[in-house]
Amino acid sequence: VGFKADFLNLAARLPANLEHGGLYHDTNRALDALGGGTLFKPSGIDLRQGTLRQTGRDLDIALEGKGFFRVQNPDASGSRDAFLTRAGELIRDRTGRRALAGSGALLLNADGNPIALDGDNPDVVIDADGRVYQSGTEIARLAIVLPENNANLRKEGRDLMRVLGGKTGAAAPSTAVKQGAREESTVDPVLALADLVKVSRGIEFSTKLM
Repeated sequence: VGFKADFLNLAARLPANLEHGGLYHDTNRALDALGGGTLFKPSGIDLRQGTLRQTGRDLDIALEGKGFFRVQNPDASGSRDAFLTRAGELIRDRTGRRALAGSGALLLNADGNPIALDGDNPDVVIDADGRVYQSGTEIARLAIVLPENNANLRKEGRDLMRVLGGKTGAAAPSTAVKQGAREESTVDPVLALADLVKVSRGIEFSTKLM
């Protein structure tokens, strides 16, 4: 639920002579023309919107637009990093707080505190702005944020993302919460297989040039 795929960053590498501005004068131009193989760069995270699937379950929530739900730091080390998720399959812990079904991380409100509901009253409504109502009374507002720099995002376990340094800002007003829905994974099995073949061929070609 809400899982984001990785994508590969590949680039054609120049031969060593051309990378150094033609420093070596005794190289073979025909070999230089073949290139220097494939350069593998760090992978990135595919942050595109996943498909929303209606479930009808009151404690399933999804985001339509750019943004993340903020959750409590599961790291007891006191790190200043922020933890975010797009996975909105929620459960109730033993004290009535809302937690992610996958990791158990607690969902936070806009003030940075866990959200607790009255377990004896199942009447829960969450509107598009993230306001949480129980029996018609507003009890919380979801923390919906964006990292200041996506380069600081790191995947953490099954359904979390860590923001190194913890710097986040409010998501755009156009980002909407959808109650009774889950966001599907952005992993495309066919494209993933094609990427695997591309990587294998790149490694094979680079090995032959060595």
